[in-house]
Amino acid sequence: MSIFRHLPDNIIEIDGEKFDLDLFLELEPEYSIPKGFISREYDGERHILYSKDNQTLGECPWEDGERYLTRIPDLHLLQKTIIDDLNYIESLKNNDDTQQMSKNDINKNMLVKEMVFSMWEHFVEGKSKEETINKVQEKLKVKENI
Repeated sequence: MSIFRHLPDNIIEIDGEKFDLDLFLELEPEYSIPKGFISREYDGERHILYSKDNQTLGECPWEDGERYLTRIPDLHLLQKTIIDDLNYIESLKNNDDTQQMSKNDINKNMLVKEMVFSMWEHFVEGKSKEETINKVQEKLKVKENI
């Protein structure tokens, strides 16, 4: 026999499987527990609503409750979809970070090569600092200020 429970800590339990109320409301946005009650239980033959100090019989058969009893596969699919979406978003974020790092590494590498080349021109070929090293240093200063 299937059983639906809305527990006082806002957990929905269907046949022993527990789901957060917010997840359940994604599938069943019209669901609510009547005012003054903190819990409910429905199994197709009984529908009991619990308050802090009392219990009351609810409608039976309960049309919505019958549907809720069949929602386990839908809740699992929704959980999987949410996890897959979060993983996909995280992978895009990581991909962007990787691409950004690659661009930064390329820029740094190019500046290092340019600096080595300008030092070669200055020290080995005897060109002036103004023509070689100082130009690269100016580029570095501009890059740092961006």
